[in-house]
Amino acid sequence: MSRRLESLEAALAETQDTIKRLVSGTAICTDTFATLQPAHSWPTPEETTPTLHETAVFKRPLGHFLRSHDVEGSERYFNPTSLESLVYDIRDLFLEPLANGGSENQNVRECALLAQHKLDDLVSRNKEIIRNGAPPTAPPISILKAMIEPYFATVNPHFPIWTKDSFMRIATALQETNHVTQDLGLVVCSNNLILMALAANLSQIPSHQDKPRQSRSVRSGSSINMDLMNGFLANAKRAIEYAELLLAPRLINVQALLSLCVVAQEHMSPSVFARLFNLTAQCAKSIGVHDWETLEGDEGDRERQRLSYCLYILDKVVCSTAGTSPYIPASDVHIDTATKSYGDRIMSDLVARAKLAEIQETIYLEIYARRAPSRTADQVRLLVSKFDQKLHDWTVSSGVDLAEIDSDAFPSSAPKIELSIGFACTQLLYMRPFKEHPDVAFQIIEVARRGMKLLVNLGCSAGELEHQGALSSIIASYPPLYVFEICSYVLSGEGQDSDVNMLQSFTEMLHDIADLRAEESHNHRLYEACATIVDVITAIKSPHKRRKLQHSSSLSSSQLPSIETQRLFPYSPSSDVPPNNNDNNNSSSQAQIRNQGNTSLAVSNFEPLMSPTNSRGCPEDELVTLMGPLGKGPFEPFDLLGYSGAQISRGESLIEKDLWWD
Repeated sequence: MSRRLESLEAALAETQDTIKRLVSGTAICTDTFATLQPAHSWPTPEETTPTLHETAVFKRPLGHFLRSHDVEGSERYFNPTSLESLVYDIRDLFLEPLANGGSENQNVRECALLAQHKLDDLVSRNKEIIRNGAPPTAPPISILKAMIEPYFATVNPHFPIWTKDSFMRIATALQETNHVTQDLGLVVCSNNLILMALAANLSQIPSHQDKPRQSRSVRSGSSINMDLMNGFLANAKRAIEYAELLLAPRLINVQALLSLCVVAQEHMSPSVFARLFNLTAQCAKSIGVHDWETLEGDEGDRERQRLSYCLYILDKVVCSTAGTSPYIPASDVHIDTATKSYGDRIMSDLVARAKLAEIQETIYLEIYARRAPSRTADQVRLLVSKFDQKLHDWTVSSGVDLAEIDSDAFPSSAPKIELSIGFACTQLLYMRPFKEHPDVAFQIIEVARRGMKLLVNLGCSAGELEHQGALSSIIASYPPLYVFEICSYVLSGEGQDSDVNMLQSFTEMLHDIADLRAEESHNHRLYEACATIVDVITAIKSPHKRRKLQHSSSLSSSQLPSIETQRLFPYSPSSDVPPNNNDNNNSSSQAQIRNQGNTSLAVSNFEPLMSPTNSRGCPEDELVTLMGPLGKGPFEPFDLLGYSGAQISRGESLIEKDLWWD
């Protein structure tokens, strides 16, 4: 025992001496320590861990999964730039903490909880097209001829699917063919041209100060125009059911499918839009649309060139809003920048947008794609600088004035407005994944403000001829990163009163657009999300004033279906966010029945209007008399009641009055 104690004391003494030498910086080199060393030493985890400044903390942005516990057990994934994914970010980062005690005010907590349920309902809603099996029918020739001029004045400059000469040939061919053997491509092109022209006219957004002064006849005229548009929209939905019949390799079929894509982008769900675009891209490749330069000197080469650029631009829209990978790579498209010297303004603007889409594709491949690497702070700085330079070069070549964008001056022409908005939205695409980087953090809110300000200004000028039809399409063409950056800034307590005012103005503008769109459309869903968040912001700003959310019906927690949602965040250096089980809200059954009823009514009652047998009236046809003044030139704010002399109340359908074919 005494020997053991002595050996322990000796060991303790040796240990104390070792500690003293370590403190004093003296090297340790004892035989005992050397005998304890292994023959081959392996590095410890501390030795292999890089220093903090070398750690790759900026990862690829991740989206959100939605798993439903219903009978079907459906699963859906939303990419990080989609509306649904951005809604989840707002809900998880701001609304959930507010509802769970983040605010001392009960009204704010209740408003945040109700907002959660409404956003859950918005994401889980998945309405499909009502199927009735009826094929699309040709529109009345008189309406078609009356809408050609307005379409090419207001819609075609933004997205030139046809040339005016080529479409006049389409209209002539449709008029000369028997209704039994009519070409489906001709029918769809004609129907969609009318639909897009009517939608552009209805999209004239009056200033909020002028709304109370609108006459009853103007409001009734808008109601009739809306009935008309819904009828042609129902015919377009029937065409989608027969889309496989448009896959034969013909130019007219590509144009018909592409026009259906434009209609679906503004009036239907993003999933329908994405599926339609895939069919369109396949059909376009089958006829070699992107090899337009091989037809040099041919009459149709310029039309194919426009189609190629339109398809490439729309491919990047699908990529950012629906979450698919680019289907048409830049290597498949020849963007001829020399066409600007031809003096064709439409082609010049289209080339600029195609070059911007090329930058957006590079952003996706380097930042959002599955194989995109994690990056250090220095690598992020170089990447952002590279895209800044790319965009600067693009502004020089496309004629976009950066000083004009940054100032209070508003670009004069509609194409320049569209390019300026595209510039700001593209900046957000590569900035938002790195918003916590010090070089990006102070810039991103200013870029978001610039983008929203341009859209609000465009909304205020949407009544001008050149701006008709552009606003709704532009909003649906870019992910609403600008909206959610400003919402996040305000909800975090850093926002200014000007941010809140601009957000409210943008929401009011969206309300005017949403009134003309179906609930499942992108712009209507964006309005619902913005209105919900604005209600929460209002509750925070006025905590003692109760505010009723009016834009959609609410459900109690007991009525919510069980849906598991897993949200993934791009930045989680400390810990990952675990999946949560949340109650989600579905659309009320009454709203679904009401919407289905409206659609069915439009489909069934519009059949006489869409029937080819009624489209060939005599010159004294009442339809020609009614629509004749519209064929004189581009759209001006018009009231169909002013031409017909009839007075139809808002509750009565135009179809029910048999105004067109009696």
